[in-house]
Amino acid sequence: LLQDSNVRQKDPPTSLSYKAKDPDSFADFSIVDDSPQKDSDQPLASSREPTDAEKKVLRQFRHHWTEQRAEIERVARHRELEELLERTHEQMRKNAVRIDALPANRYGTDTRLPHFNKDEHVPVLALINPFAGAMAGSDILAIARQTPYYQDRFFNIIDVVRDQRRGGLLDLLRRELCAAKAEAKALGHRPRVISGGGDGTASFTLFMIFAALRADDSRADEGLQDTGNGFIWTDQEMADFFPALAQMPLGSANDFGRTLGWGRKYPGDAESRFKLDWRRHAKDALMNWIEAAISPESSVVNFDIFGIVPEPGQDRCDFKLCELGGHRGMDPKVQLEGGAKHLMMKEAGLPVPLFACLYFSAGFGAYMTARFQMNRRKSPIRNKVEYLRQAAGILMETVPPQLHTGLDKVQIFCGEERYFPPRSEDGKGGERYREVGFLNINWQAGMFNGAERAPLGARICSTREPAKFNDGMMDMYRGKFKSVLKNPGFVYQTDKREEGLTLTYSGERGTGIFFQWDGESRFAFSPSGDEFHIHIRKILNIPVVLGPNYDPRVTGEPENGLPVKFSFSGRSDEERRSFAQRVLKGVQGQLNEELLATNEEMHSIGLHLEAEHLPPG
Repeated sequence: LLQDSNVRQKDPPTSLSYKAKDPDSFADFSIVDDSPQKDSDQPLASSREPTDAEKKVLRQFRHHWTEQRAEIERVARHRELEELLERTHEQMRKNAVRIDALPANRYGTDTRLPHFNKDEHVPVLALINPFAGAMAGSDILAIARQTPYYQDRFFNIIDVVRDQRRGGLLDLLRRELCAAKAEAKALGHRPRVISGGGDGTASFTLFMIFAALRADDSRADEGLQDTGNGFIWTDQEMADFFPALAQMPLGSANDFGRTLGWGRKYPGDAESRFKLDWRRHAKDALMNWIEAAISPESSVVNFDIFGIVPEPGQDRCDFKLCELGGHRGMDPKVQLEGGAKHLMMKEAGLPVPLFACLYFSAGFGAYMTARFQMNRRKSPIRNKVEYLRQAAGILMETVPPQLHTGLDKVQIFCGEERYFPPRSEDGKGGERYREVGFLNINWQAGMFNGAERAPLGARICSTREPAKFNDGMMDMYRGKFKSVLKNPGFVYQTDKREEGLTLTYSGERGTGIFFQWDGESRFAFSPSGDEFHIHIRKILNIPVVLGPNYDPRVTGEPENGLPVKFSFSGRSDEERRSFAQRVLKGVQGQLNEELLATNEEMHSIGLHLEAEHLPPG
């Protein structure tokens, strides 16, 4: 008889795979001779080492036993995952975000989204912030839950972020994304994803798509095996079927949605205003919006994505980030002993800056956005008023000790060329400027756009080249308060530069700068007190869907002469791999430790902590 000590044990092992330490060891096996003794009915209980022939049989037994057990375990895990996904799916269908204090659905309780024809329409998913657009996001999700096809593919993006367990919403998103890829391939199209929310939701949606496609070799038998690039799709599949992004404008400024032609407000806002039968007009506008998003006639074009990355030759950024704290209201500063008012800081929350899809700037606008984030309102109109209130507060106050006047101590190089301060060999003169940065799309804060630098006469009388989102260039700008009169109006004079920006801050210990990207603001400082560098490169090319209201007069002709595809950017294969690894680190949360400052790091360089100077809450 073949006796295996692993099989004989009372409790089965955690894994069903064979546990012998040495693949060719027979220590766990013995040959037991229990045949009766001669002239006796009693068996002779003895054991011996197996012979070479018996070892061959044992090897075959062990091989087949291990294979059988592995297959049983694989089938059991697969069945368990399917059951978890089905429970998550049923729960998602039932959970519609509604708050009892809010009025009924603005689109009507019996409204359904347009019929989806699988033989005609482009496969689409959606990641929607239910609290954006004065809760229009929750109304749209509620309608989707009642409509076939959409009920399986319209996700609450906040719930997806929270539920990344095995069999949770992120796994369900992955399953639907892969199904949409197969459906789109059969039709000869690229799948699409609707990003519903404010401008920052676009980079958040990209983040979650990458999280869904990230490989995990510990779950390779569940379809998450690495195809050689860190993702579950091959490079060719990523190029051909990475979903094209359509931006549903549910925020305050909605610069991204406006640029791509999807509107300035949530679907139905303008159409239903001042109408007696306003709900019907809102419903019709939503139907038209969704029909355009799934129509194969809607154009898909390339779009540049920039990112904050370490400087060449470095594997980490040399700055840390925190968030503005203090008093809510018009003045967040706290007066300390000695009479001076200081900024209070706190540990920064998510998102961690990785993608810069729309714009980047340092200076006045970033500081204003940081103060706005503490006083965010529930409606887009009240949010715009809050922006103006914070701007007025900054202008009436003295500069706090943690900041310098204007953009003093800031220098910017684009490649080897100094861009800021202009006409300066020693880096001085930045204190005269309020803002510096670049545009990727040609809108900022719903007010500002850019046009190529030109003499005064040309600015007034001629058409100039606008900031474009897929020419591979950075549309740099710098401005003073009097630039509004000089330009004239809310039009930045932009300078096209080859991608690759390095901002250097050389202020003293305990100071730093506010910068903003895509509507989010953080305070950057050096934990060592030395100068630090914010390096930005083009890291991705992604496909985006143009809406019916796209205006080439604002952003230029959308075709850039290149095939529409997804790709990592870079000047070499090594750079492209490094940017891909940066994205993977971001979706795994590994950038948190690199970029987000702890209370100890803030305290060590003399920044004042909100928790130490203000009561909780």
